[in-house]
Amino acid sequence: MSSENTQNPQQDYDYLLPSTTHAPVKPEHSAHIDVQRKPTHTPRFYQPIETIKLPIQGSAWEVIYNHLAYSFRIDRVYVELGVAVFWVCKDDIVGVLTKLKSLGYEVLSEMSAVDMLAKDNRFEMFYQLHSVQEGFDDKRRVRVKCYLGENEQMDSISSIFSLALWSEREAYDMLGIRFVNHPNLTRLLMPKDWVGHPLRRSYPLQGDEYAAWYEIDKIFGKEYREVIGAEQRDSARVDPNDARSFSKLDAIGEESEGLYMDASKALFVKDIARAKKIRLERRK
Repeated sequence: MSSENTQNPQQDYDYLLPSTTHAPVKPEHSAHIDVQRKPTHTPRFYQPIETIKLPIQGSAWEVIYNHLAYSFRIDRVYVELGVAVFWVCKDDIVGVLTKLKSLGYEVLSEMSAVDMLAKDNRFEMFYQLHSVQEGFDDKRRVRVKCYLGENEQMDSISSIFSLALWSEREAYDMLGIRFVNHPNLTRLLMPKDWVGHPLRRSYPLQGDEYAAWYEIDKIFGKEYREVIGAEQRDSARVDPNDARSFSKLDAIGEESEGLYMDASKALFVKDIARAKKIRLERRK
């Protein structure tokens, strides 16, 4: 696991060239901070081990770095877990990725963002590129990163990599990041009239009040709220006595008041206990 945000005093990262310091931006409001200070699980004695960051000089990616540095400002660069990582300005992202594609990195395997709003009021964008060309065995993958402010927009790269047509829509849907010049920047996973962005760390784990009533309001209408009740969106909730929402199964198919499972076929049949089961000699 990478832990770039926590400096290790035993390691010297002076070789990360050029030396540009990103001063943290203090958020104007504390709307995001409260949620991130309440982790669901915090091991008392676990300390994450930082991944080793090696200098780009002398590596197989040095020639790639030289090509980029000739035309663009590279804030930081290093090799981490067999991947060359380039930190650039967000306004250069289209030019940098266009250049990398011309150098042989023709596949965008992944792109998204990390919500760092509670820490310094910005997102961490990342673009993972891959080369399938011969002669790239020692430098197959590169990752491009940049920072994006909460209220800033990002240039779309969908004209360079078609995969971004979907990835950028997902980032817009889940994180609320807007991409300039995307041909169809609409929600991808959530309903088009959904309120909020579920992958932001400030978004409640069980959904907000709007999420609790969304399907009730859409299907039945708000006047049925008191009749039906709010949706249960707690993914960690399991009620063994609720046979309507949770399967009440035994391990080997003993008689049960709830559902019955034939362990040999993993077939679910509602309200049929073992005593009422009829075994067929052969399938019809």
